[in-house]
Amino acid sequence: MEEEADSYFNDNYCDCKCVCGDTISEPISEHVDISGRKEFILSTVTRTENYLRERRIPELIRFLFTKIIAHSPDNPVAFLEQLLDDCMLFRAGHGLPPVLYENRHLEAIIKSFDPALRGSLSAGQVRRLYNTLGFSYSEISAERVTCDEVLKNLKNTQENDLAQLLGAGVMGE
Repeated sequence: MEEEADSYFNDNYCDCKCVCGDTISEPISEHVDISGRKEFILSTVTRTENYLRERRIPELIRFLFTKIIAHSPDNPVAFLEQLLDDCMLFRAGHGLPPVLYENRHLEAIIKSFDPALRGSLSAGQVRRLYNTLGFSYSEISAERVTCDEVLKNLKNTQENDLAQLLGAGVMGE
């Protein structure tokens, strides 16, 4: 019985030392379960992180910002609206992909990996090229790959990566 009284007193009253040194012995109006609150916050953070990761939202935002910076439009909101329309048309199979790198960009990057103009790149150069551009890379079996083949593969990879990025936000379709 005495334990119950001590438990009740400890749970319902606060014996805090204030700045002035007084003891407060007033009933606490509400009991805060800190561990439950932390658990709720952590579960919210986890759900949010999972949502963003599954739908690749940070990558999509990075793509949109990069396109805005690359084009520096006078009206970025209208540009974004058009870009998103272009993305949706591409995803639906009715438009050209609004890719990040145009052919001239890809050709310049390939040329920088082939400064002697040999017309081909080693497998290691191709891997570094893909990493530089941030594209997904699958191993190639050939020791050397022609620059034309690398360009074709880069275009396909860029379009496939964009299609996967745009499709990631459509769960269940």
